[in-house]
Amino acid sequence: MMERTQFEGVVAPLVNPCREDDGLDRDALERNMDRLMRTGISGLYLNGGTGDAANLTQQERLDIAALLVPRLKAAGRLAVVHVGQTSQRLAVALAQQAADLGADAVASIPPRKDWPEVAAYYRALAATGAKVIVYYIPGVTGMTANLDNLRALLDIPGVVGIKMSDWNLFLLRCVKLACPEKVVYSGFDELLLPGLLYGADGCIGTWANLLPGLYEKVFASVRAGQADAVRDVANDFTAFLAQCWRWGVLDAFEELMRARGFAGRCFRRPSAWHPGKVPSDALDDLLRRLRRLEEAARP
Repeated sequence: MMERTQFEGVVAPLVNPCREDDGLDRDALERNMDRLMRTGISGLYLNGGTGDAANLTQQERLDIAALLVPRLKAAGRLAVVHVGQTSQRLAVALAQQAADLGADAVASIPPRKDWPEVAAYYRALAATGAKVIVYYIPGVTGMTANLDNLRALLDIPGVVGIKMSDWNLFLLRCVKLACPEKVVYSGFDELLLPGLLYGADGCIGTWANLLPGLYEKVFASVRAGQADAVRDVANDFTAFLAQCWRWGVLDAFEELMRARGFAGRCFRRPSAWHPGKVPSDALDDLLRRLRRLEEAARP
């Protein structure tokens, strides 16, 4: 039986940095993993959207999982591998490898099919022996669900939880109340504090790559019943993200990752981002805000 508490906490969706030729920058990848492993986060979410998995080859995704999952398990950290692919056959192959490596779970967005076919897809992933996390992200898939749809997927044997990247906090709360034994992750950085207050067991957000300490502090405070203690820093984080949205939130993220020396590029071409897309004065302001958030997150 799954122990839900093993999945709780901050799970950072790791960036898979690339070189100027769009090939995987393995050295930067390993440095970022090591940097995050020096924090108190629960683990890493590999080959997801933040990892630009849609622009990686099947072999690159297999290689990344083979490199990182054993290290995560040796360190006693969660290893969740996103396996969504263009075909069920490829997704199952990724899930089988993750299960063989000892990953704690695999996650996947659903195929754009009718709900019976979606359920069959998740059953196929679970048949590999991997624990499965449904990834609900209607803004990407174009598929919206109600509670009955999601509960039907969560009732599939081997499905242990759901990542919800959606503005609909009411639906997140309903899922948690209907399926208290399942793990529920909040996926939008903008809803970090609200998602946890509405019952999420943890979060998987892009900006944990830059602000792992803030995510840890917010999670720990909510769990301790002390959400008021992080209200001010959560408000500052919201204001910071609002500024990032002015330039394109992922463009701002990529610019800041580059400015910090963590990645030359995060997302492969074709990409709207290029170095310097965020004007220098705006970047300086974002870096100042980032430093203040880091300072506020310290114990």
